[in-house]
Amino acid sequence: MAEQRKRGSPLDNGEQSGRGKRPRAQEVAPSGVVKQERPEVEQQEDGEVSPPGSGAAAVPAVETMEEPQIHLILGVSRFHCRTCLLPLKPPTFKCEAEHIVCGTCRSSHSQACSRAATYAACADVDAFVRDAKLPCPYEEFGCKICPVYYQAADHKRACQWAPCRCPVPGCDSYTSPPRLVDHIRADHAHAVPVTDVGYRKPYKLAVPPPWGFHVLVGEEDRCVFLVSASALGAATSVSLVSVRANGDAAAGAQQFKCKLWVEAPRNGGKLAMVAFLVASSDLSGGFVAAEQGMFLAVPPELLPDASGETPDLVVRIDKAGAASSTTPPARRLP
Repeated sequence: MAEQRKRGSPLDNGEQSGRGKRPRAQEVAPSGVVKQERPEVEQQEDGEVSPPGSGAAAVPAVETMEEPQIHLILGVSRFHCRTCLLPLKPPTFKCEAEHIVCGTCRSSHSQACSRAATYAACADVDAFVRDAKLPCPYEEFGCKICPVYYQAADHKRACQWAPCRCPVPGCDSYTSPPRLVDHIRADHAHAVPVTDVGYRKPYKLAVPPPWGFHVLVGEEDRCVFLVSASALGAATSVSLVSVRANGDAAAGAQQFKCKLWVEAPRNGGKLAMVAFLVASSDLSGGFVAAEQGMFLAVPPELLPDASGETPDLVVRIDKAGAASSTTPPARRLP
Protein backbone atom coordinates (compact mmCIF):
# COMPACT_ATOMS: atom_id res chain seq x y z
CA MET A 1 0.00 0.00 0.00
CA ALA A 2 1.25 3.42 -0.89
CA GLU A 3 2.43 5.48 1.95
CA GLN A 4 -0.08 8.18 2.90
CA ARG A 5 1.04 11.80 2.73
CA LYS A 6 1.48 13.63 5.97
CA ARG A 7 0.10 17.16 6.50
CA GLY A 8 2.63 19.70 5.30
CA SER A 9 4.38 17.32 2.90
CA PRO A 10 5.19 18.41 -0.69
CA LEU A 11 2.37 18.18 -3.19
CA ASP A 12 2.62 16.25 -6.41
CA ASN A 13 2.64 19.47 -8.51
CA GLY A 14 5.57 20.96 -6.61
CA GLU A 15 3.56 23.46 -4.52
CA GLN A 16 4.01 23.74 -0.79
CA SER A 17 1.09 23.52 1.56
CA GLY A 18 2.90 25.35 4.30
CA ARG A 19 0.50 28.32 4.08
CA GLY A 20 -2.28 26.13 5.35
CA LYS A 21 -4.62 27.37 2.63
CA ARG A 22 -6.66 25.01 0.56
CA PRO A 23 -8.73 26.05 -2.41
CA ARG A 24 -12.31 26.43 -1.41
CA ALA A 25 -15.00 24.78 -3.38
CA GLN A 26 -17.49 27.09 -5.03
CA GLU A 27 -20.85 27.06 -3.37
CA VAL A 28 -23.74 25.98 -5.51
CA ALA A 29 -27.10 27.48 -4.83
CA PRO A 30 -30.18 25.29 -4.82
CA SER A 31 -31.04 26.73 -8.20
CA GLY A 32 -27.82 25.39 -9.67
CA VAL A 33 -26.18 28.81 -10.06
CA VAL A 34 -22.56 28.94 -9.01
CA LYS A 35 -21.92 31.65 -6.42
CA GLN A 36 -18.74 33.71 -6.87
CA GLU A 37 -16.71 34.16 -3.72
CA ARG A 38 -15.63 37.61 -2.61
CA PRO A 39 -11.87 38.17 -3.12
CA GLU A 40 -9.78 37.62 -0.06
CA VAL A 41 -8.01 40.49 1.59
CA GLU A 42 -4.26 40.23 1.16
CA GLN A 43 -2.04 40.45 4.20
CA GLN A 44 1.16 42.42 3.65
CA GLU A 45 4.41 41.68 5.43
CA ASP A 46 4.18 44.70 7.69
CA GLY A 47 0.76 43.71 8.89
CA GLU A 48 -1.18 46.26 6.82
CA VAL A 49 -4.24 45.13 4.96
CA SER A 50 -4.46 45.91 1.26
CA PRO A 51 -7.86 46.31 -0.36
CA PRO A 52 -8.72 44.07 -3.30
CA GLY A 53 -7.30 45.30 -6.60
CA SER A 54 -4.51 47.33 -5.02
CA GLY A 55 -1.73 44.94 -6.02
CA ALA A 56 0.62 45.08 -8.97
CA ALA A 57 -2.11 43.85 -11.29
CA ALA A 58 -4.54 46.61 -10.27
CA VAL A 59 -6.07 48.61 -13.11
CA PRO A 60 -4.75 52.24 -13.07
CA ALA A 61 -7.26 55.02 -12.49
CA VAL A 62 -8.51 56.74 -15.63
CA GLU A 63 -7.36 60.36 -15.85
CA THR A 64 -9.96 63.06 -16.36
CA MET A 65 -9.88 64.34 -19.93
CA GLU A 66 -11.06 67.67 -21.24
CA GLU A 67 -14.26 67.65 -23.21
CA PRO A 68 -13.56 67.61 -26.96
CA GLN A 69 -14.26 70.85 -28.82
CA ILE A 70 -15.76 71.27 -32.29
CA HIS A 71 -15.92 74.19 -34.71
CA LEU A 72 -19.28 74.91 -36.33
CA ILE A 73 -20.59 77.42 -38.86
CA LEU A 74 -24.00 78.75 -37.82
CA GLY A 75 -26.16 81.65 -38.90
CA VAL A 76 -25.46 84.68 -36.73
CA SER A 77 -29.19 85.35 -36.28
CA ARG A 78 -29.41 82.34 -33.97
CA PHE A 79 -27.29 84.22 -31.45
CA HIS A 80 -29.12 87.55 -31.59
CA CYS A 81 -32.17 88.85 -29.74
CA ARG A 82 -35.27 89.35 -31.90
CA THR A 83 -35.96 92.68 -30.22
CA CYS A 84 -32.68 94.54 -29.67
CA LEU A 85 -30.85 92.58 -32.42
CA LEU A 86 -27.78 92.38 -30.18
CA PRO A 87 -26.12 89.13 -29.05
CA LEU A 88 -28.31 87.13 -26.69
CA LYS A 89 -27.33 87.33 -23.05
CA PRO A 90 -28.70 84.85 -20.51
CA PRO A 91 -31.24 84.56 -19.10
CA THR A 92 -33.23 84.26 -22.32
CA PHE A 93 -36.97 83.81 -22.82
CA LYS A 94 -39.31 82.63 -25.57
CA CYS A 95 -42.63 84.28 -26.39
CA GLU A 96 -45.71 82.44 -27.68
CA ALA A 97 -44.50 83.05 -31.24
CA GLU A 98 -41.22 81.20 -30.51
CA HIS A 99 -39.14 84.40 -30.58
CA ILE A 100 -36.04 84.24 -28.37
CA VAL A 101 -35.31 87.50 -26.53
CA CYS A 102 -33.02 88.78 -23.79
CA GLY A 103 -34.41 89.07 -20.30
CA THR A 104 -34.25 92.87 -20.51
CA CYS A 105 -36.22 92.93 -23.77
CA ARG A 106 -39.40 91.21 -22.58
CA SER A 107 -41.11 94.48 -21.78
CA SER A 108 -40.43 95.97 -25.22
CA HIS A 109 -40.90 92.87 -27.38
CA SER A 110 -44.66 93.36 -27.41
CA GLN A 111 -44.18 96.38 -29.69
CA ALA A 112 -43.00 94.05 -32.46
CA CYS A 113 -44.90 90.85 -31.63
CA SER A 114 -48.62 90.45 -30.94
CA ARG A 115 -48.05 87.17 -29.09
CA ALA A 116 -45.72 88.48 -26.43
CA ALA A 117 -48.11 88.23 -23.51
CA THR A 118 -46.40 85.29 -21.80
CA TYR A 119 -42.87 83.96 -21.86
CA ALA A 120 -41.08 80.72 -21.04
CA ALA A 121 -37.53 80.50 -19.74
CA CYS A 122 -35.06 78.93 -22.19
CA ALA A 123 -32.54 77.01 -20.12
CA ASP A 124 -31.25 75.14 -23.18
CA VAL A 125 -30.63 78.38 -25.07
CA ASP A 126 -28.88 79.84 -22.01
CA ALA A 127 -26.49 76.89 -21.92
CA PHE A 128 -25.85 77.23 -25.64
CA VAL A 129 -25.05 80.95 -25.66
CA ARG A 130 -22.88 80.63 -22.54
CA ASP A 131 -20.70 78.06 -24.30
CA ALA A 132 -20.56 79.57 -27.80
CA LYS A 133 -17.08 81.07 -28.20
CA LEU A 134 -15.02 82.46 -31.03
CA PRO A 135 -11.36 83.41 -31.43
CA CYS A 136 -10.25 86.96 -30.77
CA PRO A 137 -9.91 88.98 -34.02
CA TYR A 138 -6.37 89.80 -32.89
CA GLU A 139 -5.35 86.14 -32.62
CA GLU A 140 -2.73 86.61 -35.33
CA PHE A 141 -1.08 89.30 -33.18
CA GLY A 142 -0.76 87.05 -30.15
CA CYS A 143 -4.09 86.97 -28.28
CA LYS A 144 -5.07 83.43 -27.28
CA ILE A 145 -8.39 84.26 -25.61
CA CYS A 146 -11.63 82.90 -27.06
CA PRO A 147 -14.39 85.08 -25.54
CA VAL A 148 -18.02 84.04 -25.27
CA TYR A 149 -19.88 85.39 -28.31
CA TYR A 150 -22.02 87.90 -26.44
CA GLN A 151 -18.86 89.31 -24.78
CA ALA A 152 -16.76 89.37 -27.96
CA ALA A 153 -17.33 93.07 -28.70
CA ASP A 154 -16.30 94.08 -25.18
CA HIS A 155 -13.19 91.92 -25.42
CA LYS A 156 -12.21 93.42 -28.76
CA ARG A 157 -12.44 96.96 -27.35
CA ALA A 158 -10.25 95.99 -24.38
CA CYS A 159 -7.83 93.53 -25.99
CA GLN A 160 -4.25 94.57 -25.30
CA TRP A 161 -3.05 92.67 -28.38
CA ALA A 162 -4.70 95.10 -30.80
CA PRO A 163 -2.00 96.16 -33.27
CA CYS A 164 -0.14 99.47 -33.31
CA ARG A 165 2.25 101.11 -35.76
CA CYS A 166 6.00 101.29 -35.33
CA PRO A 167 6.89 104.91 -34.47
CA VAL A 168 10.09 104.91 -36.52
CA PRO A 169 9.57 106.92 -39.74
CA GLY A 170 9.65 104.74 -42.84
CA CYS A 171 8.93 101.50 -40.95
CA ASP A 172 5.71 99.70 -41.90
CA SER A 173 5.67 97.24 -38.99
CA TYR A 174 2.15 96.81 -37.62
CA THR A 175 1.77 94.47 -34.65
CA SER A 176 0.73 94.20 -31.00
CA PRO A 177 2.56 96.29 -28.36
CA PRO A 178 4.46 93.31 -26.84
CA ARG A 179 5.68 92.25 -30.27
CA LEU A 180 6.37 95.85 -31.20
CA VAL A 181 8.93 96.04 -28.38
CA ASP A 182 10.65 92.92 -29.74
CA HIS A 183 10.63 94.46 -33.22
CA ILE A 184 12.22 97.71 -31.99
CA ARG A 185 14.90 95.83 -30.05
CA ALA A 186 15.72 93.72 -33.09
CA ASP A 187 15.52 96.31 -35.89
CA HIS A 188 15.84 99.78 -34.33
CA ALA A 189 18.04 99.31 -31.27
CA HIS A 190 20.57 101.80 -32.67
CA ALA A 191 17.96 104.56 -32.86
CA VAL A 192 15.31 103.80 -30.21
CA PRO A 193 16.45 102.75 -26.71
CA VAL A 194 14.18 100.45 -24.68
CA THR A 195 14.14 100.62 -20.86
CA ASP A 196 12.22 98.53 -18.30
CA VAL A 197 10.70 100.72 -15.59
CA GLY A 198 8.79 100.20 -12.38
CA TYR A 199 5.74 102.19 -11.37
CA ARG A 200 5.92 104.80 -8.59
CA LYS A 201 9.64 105.27 -9.21
CA PRO A 202 11.48 108.12 -10.96
CA TYR A 203 13.83 107.22 -13.81
CA LYS A 204 16.44 109.46 -15.38
CA LEU A 205 16.73 109.44 -19.16
CA ALA A 206 18.53 111.61 -21.66
CA VAL A 207 16.28 114.21 -23.26
CA PRO A 208 15.51 112.73 -26.70
CA PRO A 209 16.65 114.81 -29.65
CA PRO A 210 13.93 116.39 -31.81
CA TRP A 211 11.94 113.59 -33.51
CA GLY A 212 13.62 111.10 -31.22
CA PHE A 213 11.97 108.33 -29.17
CA HIS A 214 12.53 106.27 -26.04
CA VAL A 215 10.42 103.16 -25.29
CA LEU A 216 9.54 102.31 -21.68
CA VAL A 217 8.14 98.91 -20.64
CA GLY A 218 6.35 98.38 -17.31
CA GLU A 219 8.04 95.67 -15.28
CA GLU A 220 4.77 94.55 -13.63
CA ASP A 221 2.46 94.20 -16.61
CA ARG A 222 4.66 94.79 -19.70
CA CYS A 223 2.59 97.82 -20.73
CA VAL A 224 4.42 99.88 -23.36
CA PHE A 225 4.99 103.65 -23.22
CA LEU A 226 6.63 105.97 -25.72
CA VAL A 227 8.57 109.12 -24.82
CA SER A 228 8.89 111.45 -27.78
CA ALA A 229 10.41 114.85 -28.44
CA SER A 230 9.85 117.41 -31.18
CA ALA A 231 10.93 120.97 -31.91
CA LEU A 232 8.75 123.75 -30.50
CA GLY A 233 10.36 126.92 -31.80
CA ALA A 234 13.62 127.31 -29.89
CA ALA A 235 12.32 124.96 -27.19
CA THR A 236 11.74 121.21 -27.21
CA SER A 237 8.45 119.50 -26.39
CA VAL A 238 8.48 116.11 -24.67
CA SER A 239 5.44 113.91 -24.20
CA LEU A 240 4.55 110.37 -23.14
CA VAL A 241 1.74 108.08 -24.29
CA SER A 242 0.63 104.52 -23.62
CA VAL A 243 1.11 102.49 -26.79
CA ARG A 244 -2.17 100.61 -27.22
CA ALA A 245 -4.99 100.79 -29.72
CA ASN A 246 -7.96 100.95 -27.37
CA GLY A 247 -6.84 101.63 -23.81
CA ASP A 248 -9.09 104.62 -23.27
CA ALA A 249 -12.19 103.32 -25.04
CA ALA A 250 -12.88 100.18 -23.01
CA ALA A 251 -14.27 100.31 -19.50
CA GLY A 252 -11.91 98.66 -17.08
CA ALA A 253 -8.70 99.41 -18.99
CA GLN A 254 -5.82 100.34 -16.71
CA GLN A 255 -5.19 104.09 -16.63
CA PHE A 256 -1.92 105.85 -15.87
CA LYS A 257 -0.61 109.24 -14.83
CA CYS A 258 2.90 110.55 -15.11
CA LYS A 259 5.27 113.35 -14.19
CA LEU A 260 7.93 114.67 -16.51
CA TRP A 261 10.58 117.13 -15.43
CA VAL A 262 13.97 118.33 -16.58
CA GLU A 263 16.74 119.31 -14.20
CA ALA A 264 19.76 121.39 -15.19
CA PRO A 265 22.27 121.53 -12.31
CA ARG A 266 24.62 123.72 -14.35
CA ASN A 267 21.92 126.41 -14.48
CA GLY A 268 21.41 126.75 -10.77
CA GLY A 269 19.06 123.76 -10.47
CA LYS A 270 16.41 125.22 -12.74
CA LEU A 271 13.72 122.78 -13.78
CA ALA A 272 10.57 122.44 -15.84
CA MET A 273 7.82 120.04 -14.75
CA VAL A 274 4.42 118.81 -15.94
CA ALA A 275 1.99 116.15 -14.63
CA PHE A 276 -0.89 114.67 -16.61
CA LEU A 277 -3.02 111.59 -17.24
CA VAL A 278 -1.42 109.39 -19.85
CA ALA A 279 -3.35 109.16 -23.11
CA SER A 280 -3.26 106.14 -25.43
CA SER A 281 -2.27 105.98 -29.07
CA ASP A 282 -1.88 103.27 -31.70
CA LEU A 283 0.66 105.56 -33.43
CA SER A 284 -1.17 105.10 -36.74
CA GLY A 285 -0.90 108.79 -37.60
CA GLY A 286 2.66 109.21 -36.44
CA PHE A 287 3.58 110.82 -33.14
CA VAL A 288 4.54 114.43 -32.64
CA ALA A 289 4.98 115.48 -29.02
CA ALA A 290 3.97 119.11 -29.63
CA GLU A 291 0.61 117.98 -31.03
CA GLN A 292 -0.42 116.07 -27.91
CA GLY A 293 -2.85 117.42 -25.36
CA MET A 294 -0.22 117.58 -22.61
CA PHE A 295 3.53 117.86 -23.02
CA LEU A 296 6.59 119.24 -21.28
CA ALA A 297 8.05 122.36 -22.91
CA VAL A 298 11.80 122.43 -22.24
CA PRO A 299 13.07 126.01 -22.63
CA PRO A 300 16.31 126.68 -24.55
CA GLU A 301 18.28 127.52 -21.41
CA LEU A 302 17.75 123.95 -20.14
CA LEU A 303 18.80 122.32 -23.40
CA PRO A 304 22.33 121.17 -24.19
CA ASP A 305 24.74 124.04 -24.85
CA ALA A 306 28.10 124.26 -26.57
CA SER A 307 29.67 122.30 -23.74
CA GLY A 308 27.63 119.29 -24.79
CA GLU A 309 26.19 118.71 -21.32
CA THR A 310 22.74 117.09 -21.61
CA PRO A 311 20.13 117.70 -18.91
CA ASP A 312 18.33 114.77 -17.30
CA LEU A 313 14.73 113.99 -18.20
CA VAL A 314 13.07 112.40 -15.18
CA VAL A 315 10.01 110.22 -15.77
CA ARG A 316 7.68 108.78 -13.16
CA ILE A 317 4.65 106.66 -14.12
CA ASP A 318 1.90 105.71 -11.67
CA LYS A 319 -1.20 103.61 -12.02
CA ALA A 320 -4.32 105.73 -11.82
CA GLY A 321 -7.00 103.05 -11.50
CA ALA A 322 -9.26 101.56 -14.14
CA ALA A 323 -11.76 103.44 -16.24
CA SER A 324 -15.39 103.00 -15.15
CA SER A 325 -18.31 102.27 -17.44
CA THR A 326 -19.70 105.75 -16.75
CA THR A 327 -16.49 107.49 -17.77
CA PRO A 328 -16.74 108.83 -21.34
CA PRO A 329 -14.00 107.44 -23.58
CA ALA A 330 -11.01 109.71 -23.96
CA ARG A 331 -10.13 111.23 -27.31
CA ARG A 332 -8.05 108.85 -29.39
CA LEU A 333 -4.78 110.42 -30.37
CA PRO A 334 -3.58 110.37 -33.96
